[in-house]
Amino acid sequence: MKRRSKLSFLVMLVLCLAMFLAACNSGSKQSSGTQTGSDGPEGESSGQDDSSGDQPTTGEPLVMVPSPKGSFEKNFNPFNTTSLDGTNGLIYEPLAYLDSVSGKTYHFLAQDIEWSNGNKTLTVTLKDNVKWSDGKPFSADDVVFTFNLLKKHDAADTSGIWSHLSSVEKKGDNQVAFHFKEANVPFQSYILGTLIVPKHIWKDIDAPTKEQVTTPVGTGPYTVKSFSPSVYVLEARKDYYGGDLPVPVIKFPSYKGNQSVTLALTQGEIDWAGIFINNADEVYAAKSEHNKYWFPPKNNFTLYTNLKKPLLKDLAVRKAMSLAINREQISAKAESGFAPPSNPTGWISGHDNWANPNLAENHKSFEYNPDKAMQVLEDAGYKKNGDGIFAKEGKPLSFKLYTVSGWTDWATMTQLIKQDLAKVGIDVQVQQLQYGAYANNVTNGKYQLAISWTNAGFTPYKQYKDFLGSEGAWNLEQWSDSKTDQALETFSSTTDKEKQKQAIFTLQKIVAENLPSIPLVQGPIWYEYNDSKYTNWPTEENPYVDPAPHDWPAPAVVLKHLKPVQ
Repeated sequence: MKRRSKLSFLVMLVLCLAMFLAACNSGSKQSSGTQTGSDGPEGESSGQDDSSGDQPTTGEPLVMVPSPKGSFEKNFNPFNTTSLDGTNGLIYEPLAYLDSVSGKTYHFLAQDIEWSNGNKTLTVTLKDNVKWSDGKPFSADDVVFTFNLLKKHDAADTSGIWSHLSSVEKKGDNQVAFHFKEANVPFQSYILGTLIVPKHIWKDIDAPTKEQVTTPVGTGPYTVKSFSPSVYVLEARKDYYGGDLPVPVIKFPSYKGNQSVTLALTQGEIDWAGIFINNADEVYAAKSEHNKYWFPPKNNFTLYTNLKKPLLKDLAVRKAMSLAINREQISAKAESGFAPPSNPTGWISGHDNWANPNLAENHKSFEYNPDKAMQVLEDAGYKKNGDGIFAKEGKPLSFKLYTVSGWTDWATMTQLIKQDLAKVGIDVQVQQLQYGAYANNVTNGKYQLAISWTNAGFTPYKQYKDFLGSEGAWNLEQWSDSKTDQALETFSSTTDKEKQKQAIFTLQKIVAENLPSIPLVQGPIWYEYNDSKYTNWPTEENPYVDPAPHDWPAPAVVLKHLKPVQ
């Protein structure tokens, strides 16, 4: 199986980084100018929302800390999963963004989106008068070039776009038609979410994923003003096609961990962050009337198991691990109760309407039973060695568990897992890595165990597609299964809601019975903001977009909607 890496996130993540931070933590309802077919919820939206700004650039500089990552390396490469925050959405833009929180479709470079030919052709009409930041005009040629670049350089095609497309066709100066091999409306989120690069610059780059981009040229609303390893600054373009921007300058300072970010937040030095804060009400919100937070659920924090490793490929080992982990304790001690235990099927609370009402009892909630965990191992032929570690054929159940340095909730989580597994004879050595090293290892299969997230979408399809699909964008465990791929294909090829539900039910059963990796707790969107400089932030009462400062390109939508305090 070909390795595919989240950003998606980058739409993923780096996507995503993903989604939590600090432990980190993704068709539209027919709307004016947007036709997405009748693919059900994945293709539905509560309405189209043009992301252009309508306010003058008069606000104060805004300080963002999407997550603590240590010192910065200057690289704004849109095809690199470790590119700096702001690369996606502020410098380079996608055609459109389908938001998982609001269900809205936000148009960036796309003016209109239309499905035809039995949902096998997606035609995008581009906005007029768009210019690259170097002053050259943007056109359909740039879009066609970008997608052909992905076709030519497989390493850049992290979402497996060309496993679904047959061709990309220019139709005049302002239209591009994407022809699919098979009907697949949900996959539009990957097509529309692809960052578009200028042909006149990237045509001369031989290795797009390896290029260190220090002076990026994009269509986005910001350009790089200054850079150092400790802070970089973006400033608003005066010639942005979307109009004047409310935030003239964005500063991204470097922090090494959650504790230092929390201190800076409480002192009003940061305007927008996405980290875990233990006891957020007392530690953060109570310090100032301007300190606000909102932690809606979005994904699953998951113990990823590298299935290319023989011991972890053994289902008995994964079952024993799952039985030995006390998820209630992880929720309470690592996530301050903000992250309830995951469901064995992998769905999250926001997708309750997709849960199978006829689930088997043992698929409704995880069982915590250390004695049973040891019995499972013994029944599978494992015996404890002289060190008290279960082993088989001389190979002990001893693994390295990767997490991100400075992400305090994940640090607590990994220590709890280590303790739980030690009680049943499974040895774990926790290793905290800087984010760049962590991302490189987990996305390239260079790990045994790792804490990470699952990607989110408007329906469970995106999570399951990325997590389980043979070409999934966040299939870190490297799961490959024909029944899984068939269920994903069934969902994507039909517009029948009931058939889509049956496909999701099949995927839920596969996750519950096979534990491709081990869901732990539902991952909240970590989101803190200070409203002393700007108002109109996303809130529970006004959830117009995913509020996480690390779920790009959603932050670009937020920045265009903010209103300076007069």
